[in-house]
Amino acid sequence: MMRWQATMLALTSALVVGVADTSVAQSAPNSGFGPGTKLVSVGLLAGGDYSGTGLGGQVEWGLRSIGRTTLSLGAFAGMQRKSTGAGSLEVTTSAVPVMAMGNIHFPVGSNDRVDMYAGASLGIVRVSVKSEAGNVGSSRASDTNTGGGVQVGVRYRVASRLSLMGQLGLVDLPLIMAGLSLRL
Repeated sequence: MMRWQATMLALTSALVVGVADTSVAQSAPNSGFGPGTKLVSVGLLAGGDYSGTGLGGQVEWGLRSIGRTTLSLGAFAGMQRKSTGAGSLEVTTSAVPVMAMGNIHFPVGSNDRVDMYAGASLGIVRVSVKSEAGNVGSSRASDTNTGGGVQVGVRYRVASRLSLMGQLGLVDLPLIMAGLSLRL
């Protein structure tokens, strides 16, 4: 098992165990996601349209309540890289999505430790490809296009300002983002 896979497995296991253990949920002032909440998240990225692994981060601000839900706006940036080779040919693909995102946060019963959200993203994606073929030489190409995606995720608060997070993305977003969120 690769190191990033082991790390993702450990984070996911901790998230599942934490969500299942609702008996430790305690009420704390301003503990749920609501208007005025500010978060910074960092995590490992894997899969998706551009495949590969990498690192990413996002910021998010709670704007306003809509019934029992909260609307938030934020930004995501990441970098994924994948290298493949056959014989003397080596091809490396890198993708850097930079997106604005909007999410709706849903309360989960009376458990204020869990923050579930879903939303959409829009921005740009820079894709670079480098190929090297032994004695023949190398070539590079890159392109920047508009991109978009949809995401669903969950955060589980393990301390007053720290949460474990997991997010699934589609289209131009990484398939998996697993990491930590810090409330500012």
